[in-house]
Amino acid sequence: MLLAVFSVIVAPRLQRRFGSAAVLCGSLVLLAADVLVLGYGGHTTAVVCTVLSGALIGVNNTVYTELALGVSDAPRPVASAGYNFVRWFAAAAAPFFAPRIEEWTDVHIPFVVAAVTAVLGALVVLLRRGALTPAAQEPQVRRAAGDGVPTLTN
Repeated sequence: MLLAVFSVIVAPRLQRRFGSAAVLCGSLVLLAADVLVLGYGGHTTAVVCTVLSGALIGVNNTVYTELALGVSDAPRPVASAGYNFVRWFAAAAAPFFAPRIEEWTDVHIPFVVAAVTAVLGALVVLLRRGALTPAAQEPQVRRAAGDGVPTLTN
């Protein structure tokens, strides 16, 4: 339920207020923290973190999709297909690699790898934000009626 609500309602509002790049960086860092706590917490913590991850994944899904379509020169269907290939390839690879990483190390390390990967993703977005469309980089500002003072759109 959180995935749907955060994908459709919350993510677009956050993007308008803070800009896509900032929202994505923040969401990835929060997801890294969530996954790390999930990997080291007990049963109740795992349930809570799993539910909360739906909100973060919802935000990430919306923002990533928009950014992927916005940075490509390819026609929208081609850009969407390329983005979905990368996304689903990773989704298919994770269940294969996570148990192997656990076998080679210990039960916590797949979560550490996931957290580090999310932080690296945030760093890539932060360092490469110049390649994004201008609308993705900054919050959308509008003029308040009558006073000419800029305010953030909601």
